[in-house]
Amino acid sequence: MSREKKFELLRMLEFLKQENIMLKQRLMEALRINASRQFLERAETLQQQFLQNDQALALMHHDLVMLYQRSSDGKIYLLQQDGLESDLGRMKEEIEHLRKQCSDLPS
Repeated sequence: MSREKKFELLRMLEFLKQENIMLKQRLMEALRINASRQFLERAETLQQQFLQNDQALALMHHDLVMLYQRSSDGKIYLLQQDGLESDLGRMKEEIEHLRKQCSDLPS
């Protein structure tokens, strides 16, 4: 994997982490405004999704570090790279979906 590609994947991972943090902060602000039982249930569901994203992002970070440490260009290495890129793409879609779910939060 080229140095540029590694940097691109790391940059995307960091961007997704920041997006997840921003959405969690937005939810906290919304909870200050609306603490109704119905909204609390929705907030709990969103919080669970954010926590799952945190865990997935941490695993992807680990995988990326492991990929950095390998200097092989073999087939397994390329499959791992493709898998990581695919996982990052899915995470990007998940965070975009959460962003839409949070678009109507009280502010």
